[in-house]
Amino acid sequence: MKTFYKSNYIYLVVLISLSIAVVGCEQRTQQKTQEKSSTKEFAGLPGFESIETEQVFTYNCGDTLHFTAHVTKDSTWLFLPDTTLKVLPVKAGSGARYEGDSFLYWSKGSEAILQKPQGSFMTCQSVPRERSWAAAKLRGVDFRALGQEPGWFVEIQKESQLKYVGNYGRDTLIVDVPSPEMDPQGERTVYRTKSAQQSLELVIADTPCTDSMSGFDFPQTVTLTVGGETYRGCGRYLQ
Repeated sequence: MKTFYKSNYIYLVVLISLSIAVVGCEQRTQQKTQEKSSTKEFAGLPGFESIETEQVFTYNCGDTLHFTAHVTKDSTWLFLPDTTLKVLPVKAGSGARYEGDSFLYWSKGSEAILQKPQGSFMTCQSVPRERSWAAAKLRGVDFRALGQEPGWFVEIQKESQLKYVGNYGRDTLIVDVPSPEMDPQGERTVYRTKSAQQSLELVIADTPCTDSMSGFDFPQTVTLTVGGETYRGCGRYLQ
């Protein structure tokens, strides 16, 4: 009888050990698969340098989620806090519906529905004032500023260019981004450039700013001088 119990005890210990080993192996395999999938997903992202504001939509899903959607003719890219993925159009009675990788994105007017895998439906509201800023971020813009009367904006990509669009879109200046100059206190950053067309000076100060037209607040105040004319506006860093 003792031999019987001893044999069963040994068998039970071996069985438990094997179970633990199998579970551990499955967990490691699953982790490697997820890492590989994540790497593959982000490695396959296309370039978004030519994105236009009209193709971009931003949403707030209550206070829990904020995301951006880039809509093309045959698909939509979703930029979520924890992942970026491509969803494809499917038939819908109304609005535009897209699905992929167990995600659902359904937009109609100023509202959208988002559903994650094994998650409940979330109702989201569009945020039109963020569209141009989200589009700029996707294009790789590091800093963006705007001003009013006449309307203008500036976009800086640290590794490539400085772009100025002024006079409500009638004037455009694109130059290689100059090396920034910092004041001794580190509270202002200055960009100076001169082309065959005209000179430009952009001063970014780390002081709060309120846009005169929209009333929205920004963390940086901007002073822009172009062709002898000086304008004031607001901006923020995007990257």
